[in-house]
Amino acid sequence: MEGVEENNQRGISYRTIQKIFHLLSLKQQQEKAAAILLKTQEEREEEPEEFVFEIQVGMLEIYNDECYDLLGSEGSTLAEKKKEAQRTGGKASLDIRRNQEGRIEVPNLTKEVVHNIEDVISLLKRGNKHRAVAATSLNSQSSRSHMVLWVDVSSGMKGQPGNKGTLFLVDLAGSERVKKSEVGGDNLKEASHINKSLSALGNVMEALDRKAAHVPYRDSKLTFLLQDSLGGNSRTMMVVAVTPIDFAYDESIHALQFATRVRRINIGAAQRNVTSKNLEETVKALTAEMKTLSMQKQKTDSQLNSLKKDNDRIQGKLGKIDAARKAAKSDNKTLEVLRKNNDDMAKRWQKEKSAREAALEEAEKAGKELRKLQKSVAALEREKESLATKLEEKDKALEKRALELRTAKEAASASNIRARKAQVLGSRSRPSPAKNTRTSTTPEAAAPAPVAAATPPEEVSKIRAQVLALLEQHDQSKVNRIDIIMEKFKGKESLLLEKMTQRYEGGGNDDAGKTRSEIAADRHKKRMEALRAKKGLK
Repeated sequence: MEGVEENNQRGISYRTIQKIFHLLSLKQQQEKAAAILLKTQEEREEEPEEFVFEIQVGMLEIYNDECYDLLGSEGSTLAEKKKEAQRTGGKASLDIRRNQEGRIEVPNLTKEVVHNIEDVISLLKRGNKHRAVAATSLNSQSSRSHMVLWVDVSSGMKGQPGNKGTLFLVDLAGSERVKKSEVGGDNLKEASHINKSLSALGNVMEALDRKAAHVPYRDSKLTFLLQDSLGGNSRTMMVVAVTPIDFAYDESIHALQFATRVRRINIGAAQRNVTSKNLEETVKALTAEMKTLSMQKQKTDSQLNSLKKDNDRIQGKLGKIDAARKAAKSDNKTLEVLRKNNDDMAKRWQKEKSAREAALEEAEKAGKELRKLQKSVAALEREKESLATKLEEKDKALEKRALELRTAKEAASASNIRARKAQVLGSRSRPSPAKNTRTSTTPEAAAPAPVAAATPPEEVSKIRAQVLALLEQHDQSKVNRIDIIMEKFKGKESLLLEKMTQRYEGGGNDDAGKTRSEIAADRHKKRMEALRAKKGLK
């Protein structure tokens, strides 16, 4: 209702009162001009009559079906007003009653005279500070009461009885569903009273629409206060605001249905209420009005003559148009064709509209299903990430175990080779029983077999070159693994060279007919002989 100050986005209250000031000021200027131009010389010499007006503004709210003054000085908040009323032994709320003239009034309501629109803005700001608001799930600044801006306008010629009128600018609190607003406690009570008063207003509108004998104005303080505006000698306008979001679809439909029902109501034409103190003043006012009407009659006669001339000219043009219309009979056929096309287009539009609505419903359903699938996909993605993390940890543990197993196998293989070598050496160096009896007194016989010395680096390089040459000649796939092979036979390079030589160059037909064990024993025997020869043993 009030709007905002940015970019002059003022609301209905501001613009309406500004229009009242403009019209009254314009009327004042017209009366001054009429006093100069339309009066005779004798009337001009008399003291000119002055058109004056006065505007009083009051502001109240209907909170929990009680009427409270927003411009009063007894307290800035509702709690302070109630506390002050208890201290003085009265009540904080105001009464609504009819005066002697039969019009609705609110006794003790604060009304202040305003001289310009800035005074009105100041009063609106002061009253809105005292208004009951609260935060809900739908609106952070939700109005918890109905606000009524009471504007009394009196105008007329100075020193003469004038005209009086009252304008109610009502800011209705919106109907809300507790399920959506999620209010509780005092706010729930406020929502109940708001919905009850709006329901009472709807019942009054329905009774007026049905032309019922009894209209339930007393069901609510709101309808009782607006009784003169809704069913009296007045003109009433209702502005319904709806929101474009789909979340409030039901509320928007109900608001539009209510507005449609209100639009059908016809409360009759407004009439002017004339009040005078005595008959002489009435006669004087009527005499002045007759003078004004006579002057207006003279002006009207002159305007009527000019209008007659214009009418004759227009009638001539209409005659020509009628003649042209009779000559163009094909236009009717064209109109019929266009009418049929229009009907066909309207039918197609209806079909397309129903199809669009069906598609929209399907799209909404698909959107809901898509959101559900997105949630499930997100959950699966999180589960996938956790499983990937666990799998990575398992792979790392598996690699670690595989490395440990490889190390253990290499160590076991090395220990097996050493044990086998020791066993063979032990079996070769063990003397026969005869020799033991013959050489039992010899101290050198009990000495252990000499340990093989480490291979010199120069000889290791030669053996590596010979092994690489054998691999390049006989097994190209193992050339890249030469370093791994040399590391595996570290300290046993001669044994490696013998094995490679026997595998790729030795053998022949000498091993034919022998088992693998016999071939291995022969090879081991040759290696041991070569080893003894190298060390100078027999």
